[in-house]
Amino acid sequence: LYNPPLPALVPPPPPAHLIAPGPYAAFLPAPPPPVLAAPVPVAAAPAIPLHAPPPPPPAPLAVAEPIACSPACVGSAVCFQGACTCATGVVYSPVVGCAPPPPPPPPPPPPPPVPVVASRVIPQALPGAPCEPGVECTGGSVCSLGICLCPPDLVQEGTVCVARTVYGVVAPPPPPPPVAVAAPVALGAPCVPAAAPCIPGAVCQSGVCACAPAYVPVADACVRRRKFFVHY
Repeated sequence: LYNPPLPALVPPPPPAHLIAPGPYAAFLPAPPPPVLAAPVPVAAAPAIPLHAPPPPPPAPLAVAEPIACSPACVGSAVCFQGACTCATGVVYSPVVGCAPPPPPPPPPPPPPPVPVVASRVIPQALPGAPCEPGVECTGGSVCSLGICLCPPDLVQEGTVCVARTVYGVVAPPPPPPPVAVAAPVALGAPCVPAAAPCIPGAVCQSGVCACAPAYVPVADACVRRRKFFVHY
């Protein structure tokens, strides 16, 4: 670009009241010379040739060579960027070429059901109801003579057996069981050691009641032997 030079700076003339009249003009000092600013250097514009040469042709673009598939594709497969490809929905196999995808594996079989053991239901009977072997009496009762009865120290109240003291009635204690007294076995009669004992002085030997060594049989009894002293 071309920049023209700037005009020189000229100081303005002095005011009119400072200019002396004509007779005294020779005695006034001369005004100082004006100070001019230094010119600003301007770079010269480059010369534009009239006939510019044409620009150089662009560099040719390098065309990448296609990547070959190794080994070669089988069947109707197409090599694309070094890989054998098939149509959509078809997979490539190096053995048969393009083939439909294998079916998905079947789902695993469901686990076998857990066997349920049927619980055995025990029949039950309330107090006062009939019962039999295999029937459970409830309410604290027990099966006696085919009927669910409350024990002697309890009394039936509805469907349960409760203590008699709840009603202020104290049951008397049950009588003691009778003690069976076995009759002694006579001499010469069969006997069993665990059964009834023999008569006094007799013991059970070989299944028969016999007098002990210190006794002698007299009639149906055993009498203790007397000691006899022999004098010489």
